[in-house]
Amino acid sequence: MANDSKDDVDVSPAYQDSLFKHQLSQENPKVLNDLSIFMGGIVESKTVSGKALSALKKNGVIDPTTGALDTTKITKHFANELALLSVHQQRKLVGLLFWFEEELVRWRLLDEEEAEIRHAIELGGEKEDLAVALKAVEVKRAMLPSVRTQNSSLPSYT
Repeated sequence: MANDSKDDVDVSPAYQDSLFKHQLSQENPKVLNDLSIFMGGIVESKTVSGKALSALKKNGVIDPTTGALDTTKITKHFANELALLSVHQQRKLVGLLFWFEEELVRWRLLDEEEAEIRHAIELGGEKEDLAVALKAVEVKRAMLPSVRTQNSSLPSYT
């Protein structure tokens, strides 16, 4: 892990990028899977990553059927529910879950923007300008978190 200071619970930009790339390579990038916690740098074992994901599904933080993330399900019992992780790893995991929730909001907004552009294209809008706008959405969607934080002209959803 990049910074294992007991007070540092933020996911490093390198691990954000790692998880982001991993999620984009998945069939449904909006759903965390068995390797996501590993790719986010929380654990050093793929097996433990899968077990942690199972625990998150069991306690409802991740819906077992849809894979939807619900951070409101993180309760005072979280430490006991994820006892397989150290306290520091649990704190890092909570940070990762909230960061990923922000990514989901970002993706939802980009999906809405793309739908609006496609609708305008269907209505016969200026095709060339709309094609450029559609390409811009695709670029924003694929932009790594570390690149977004470096470019202050881009909107931040934090």
